[in-house]
Amino acid sequence: MRVLGERWVLTLALADPTAPDASPYPTPLFFALAEPNTIGRHPAPLVVVVSDPDSHHGQLAGRGPTAAAAAVYLETQEVGQVRGAQLRGSLVREDAWTPAGAAGLRQCYLDRHPIAAPMLAGGRHRLYALAVSWAKLTDNRLGFGAHPVARFDVTCAEVEQSRP
Repeated sequence: MRVLGERWVLTLALADPTAPDASPYPTPLFFALAEPNTIGRHPAPLVVVVSDPDSHHGQLAGRGPTAAAAAVYLETQEVGQVRGAQLRGSLVREDAWTPAGAAGLRQCYLDRHPIAAPMLAGGRHRLYALAVSWAKLTDNRLGFGAHPVARFDVTCAEVEQSRP
């Protein structure tokens, strides 16, 4: 999943029941990657994003867990250089995490995007973690049609399932 470490922005898509056809609602977000077991015990990679819970996608996500999809890719005009990942997983807001887990998400995000510290300190924005359950990778440098798929267990010891 090295391609995730090479990129800064992904497109996150959530089901939008307010759309006439309930189509997904996409939004671009800066992200940070937490490798498995770097924030407590989680066998899946975590994609950490920040958003305003009052934004449209923040409202769709709620506290979670919420089914989500994401895509990240290298923008290029050279077809042979296209690389990226398509992701599916479960999105959970920081207040569903243990205090230690939420602190780990914050540190992970700020390590990648230190400029976000004042925004997070303001209290309006929240961290969300997408626990990746499925990833399809594309790297056309390896040849066309090669799209390895990886599956992960999204169980995370730092998510407090019983919290309201």
